[in-house]
Amino acid sequence: MTTHQLSQITSVIIFWVQDHLAAWALSANQVPVELPIEEEKQWLACSNGERLSQALADIDLRLGGNYPLQLIYDTKSQSTLEAALPKLLVQLSKRGWQILSYEHLAKRCALTINAELPKRSLVAELLLPMLLATDNTTERQRLQAATHREHEALTQQLQWDREQIMKENERLVAQNAILRRVDTEQLMSYLPALFPRVFTVIDGNELALLAGRIEPFKIANPYPEPSQETLYQLQRQFKALPIDIQRQIVGFVSRLPQRQQLTPRPEIRSLIEQLEADKHA
Repeated sequence: MTTHQLSQITSVIIFWVQDHLAAWALSANQVPVELPIEEEKQWLACSNGERLSQALADIDLRLGGNYPLQLIYDTKSQSTLEAALPKLLVQLSKRGWQILSYEHLAKRCALTINAELPKRSLVAELLLPMLLATDNTTERQRLQAATHREHEALTQQLQWDREQIMKENERLVAQNAILRRVDTEQLMSYLPALFPRVFTVIDGNELALLAGRIEPFKIANPYPEPSQETLYQLQRQFKALPIDIQRQIVGFVSRLPQRQQLTPRPEIRSLIEQLEADKHA
């Protein structure tokens, strides 16, 4: 840091969070400056008071003076800090100082607290301006207004996301309705291949109602039995369908009150029984 920058420093901030240290220099109307501790530019491990004392001495030596200190500690480091205070007061007595709760500060800035170290960029963007604005009403109001604008923007984004989810849900409901109509067409195609005289037992009106369809199926009465060649082709096609669609068709029939009146065709009986067993498994 230059001599001019050093002369502008109003306080040094040390964060002691999750057994790690990080430091910044604050200056009025200036962007906070990161301070390496013992040449470490990231979070420095610190699990005892002596390590904290060494870190503070290193910062004082680098800056060439005893600047006012704000020490921000978290719940994890509280007991260690309390035990170290008697010795630490010797260093603190040479400067103005205050000790603040990290959790309290993070709550004021709506910063989520978890078991991980906070990103240094978030600390600089959210927490340090709050500390800089403590004794500056204009700066504090500016910060509060900026936070309010950010909250409003987030609320609008969440509302937009909610609307998009609702639109997507409506689209999926409509798509599902189309799929159900496609399934009823498959139902009409394959039922005669699975059960003989199926449309004699279940007429078009009943089948439409049970399938959730408004318009009744137009089924000839009596319905002509397919030829052996047609049955063979339809049964082959049915066996080639995805297993979920096979289960859907057979499951629909198994839930009908007329199921007891329907006897599976011999050549496909074992498959129908297996699909019905899978449904009840």
